Amino acid sequence: MLDLRIEVVARNELGAIVALVTPHGVVDAQSASSQIARGEASYVTGPDSYSRVPVRSISATGGAYLYANWDGTQRNNLHDLAAVRVRTQPAAEVGDALATTWSTRRGRVAALWGRLRAGVRAGTGA
Repeated sequence: MLDLRIEVVARNELGAIVALVTPHGVVDAQSASSQIARGEASYVTGPDSYSRVPVRSISATGGAYLYANWDGTQRNNLHDLAAVRVRTQPAAEVGDALATTWSTRRGRVAALWGRLRAGVRAGTGA
């Protein structure tokens, strides 16, 4: 099994790690976590190119997250590798998009229903 060295991590606006940058490419955090849990891949990192600390996938209430510790503290040292922030779409924007979509669909259904009613009335002589 190849040890993939994490060089940089990308975090979202809430500070959660969402992607890992390795010499072999970019891997999203969920996929990496699944690979670690299944034993398919081993990710390592450290404060310099000589340290090789394994990255663990830890189960939590909100889902699995990646964790590495090379300095002996309890904090997640992967956050020290964060150089990129990824903008995620705020929930309010998603809600607005869904409301717009629903309004559009409701309008189309109402128009179709109106045409059907008009056709039924025209066919029955009402």
